[in-house]
Amino acid sequence: MISRSLFRYTTICLTALLLGACHTLVRESVPGEWVEIPSGSALRLHQPIQIPPGRTRAYLAAGRATTTGTSCVIEVRRLDPDQRQTIQAGRYGITRVQDYMALVSSVDRPSGADGQVRFQLASQGDSGGSQMVRFGYHFWLDARQDPNLMRLTCLGRHDAPASTRPPTLVEIQAVLGDLATLELAGAAAMPGS
Repeated sequence: MISRSLFRYTTICLTALLLGACHTLVRESVPGEWVEIPSGSALRLHQPIQIPPGRTRAYLAAGRATTTGTSCVIEVRRLDPDQRQTIQAGRYGITRVQDYMALVSSVDRPSGADGQVRFQLASQGDSGGSQMVRFGYHFWLDARQDPNLMRLTCLGRHDAPASTRPPTLVEIQAVLGDLATLELAGAAAMPGS
């Protein structure tokens, strides 16, 4: 017999896989329409972004604080342990959008004689409630302008799967603030920008 938490975890993973095979739709706002990011859309960086040494991502949080817990990171392919990396300002085409689900983990501090750090999926309460997740999107960026630049990832707040949702375009733009703009092909202006 399959435990209830294993069944939930398997269901979430299978749903994410099936959704990944379909066209990804992003909600404009709440309430609002679900839209497909059209071909020719782009991420415009208004200023250079610095990636610290030993990291492959930089958090973009120059915009207004959101009550939804939305966050975005820009990611590169190469890890440079010694020097910071710079992503130049410019327009980077979005080649595809992918649904993404992040399982939130917690660190179990060493307490035994072995002194090993253990990780487990974060859950609500001490009794092993449902796992905490964050739903969001990978915006894959065209590598022709900068082969090291990989993607923009934006996530909604972490919570139980039934209580959270991916961020909307308006929430993403609020986080990007003056640092960057999502430019949707054929649209006059990004909602909320």
